Amino acid sequence: MGKPANGKAGAGREVTQAEWAAHEARQPTGLVWAVVTTGIHCRDGCPGRPLQRNTRAFATRAEAEAAGFRACKRCGGGG
Repeated sequence: MGKPANGKAGAGREVTQAEWAAHEARQPTGLVWAVVTTGIHCRDGCPGRPLQRNTRAFATRAEAEAAGFRACKRCGGGG
């Protein structure tokens, strides 16, 4: 995993290969994607392309925000 922003590396859960493949193909997964190196969370289809090793998954936007992530300014954070 990359350098965590504000100690968020342990938050959320690791993304599976199947989830990551769907994310990269911009298919809906129903997940909220959080990036530990930037401290943001994104919705499916966000044009941002973080590295998989820096990405954590949450079921809801509220969970990501409770873990200290803020909404992405490009996509609004979703979830």
